[in-house]
Amino acid sequence: MSLTRLAALAEVLVLAVAAAGCGKSQSTADKTKSWADGMCNALVDWQNNVKAAGQKVTQGNLSKSTLQDAANGVSDANKQLRDDLDSLGKPPTPTVEKAKSTLNQLSQELSTNVDKIREALGNISGNNVTGAVTAVAAAAQAMGQDFQNTASQLQDLEKDDTWSNAFKSSESCQKLSG
Repeated sequence: MSLTRLAALAEVLVLAVAAAGCGKSQSTADKTKSWADGMCNALVDWQNNVKAAGQKVTQGNLSKSTLQDAANGVSDANKQLRDDLDSLGKPPTPTVEKAKSTLNQLSQELSTNVDKIREALGNISGNNVTGAVTAVAAAAQAMGQDFQNTASQLQDLEKDDTWSNAFKSSESCQKLSG
């Protein structure tokens, strides 16, 4: 699975969250929209950074250097995602707390797989990348499965009307679903 495919899976993750209803109290709705907007901004940035990190690899430039650069880019994107999610603070509803917890778990799983990629890249001798490509593909596939699992968990959030409305009205979330 390519890094570009991982970015596409990020879109699926957000589409799963963004698919629902309307709000409760005005202040809770506004706070939830603001939190959802921040989360979607973080995911848009992550998606763009992962696409940029994998650009040379997806163009077929498979060398130790390009694979290491891509791994560094994905690692940096994961760290930024984690920092951005942390900076959102306490979510305004219990449902959003579940979303944040789920996304933090995803971030940890992504970091674990980036570590596996770095380990594989560290075992490359010269520019013979064949073994590393297999390990990188396995880690990328695991990242894709992590996204699918997260999307399934986030689908439960559709039951919360405030949450649903927040995603429908957030411009950042619309960028992800558009």
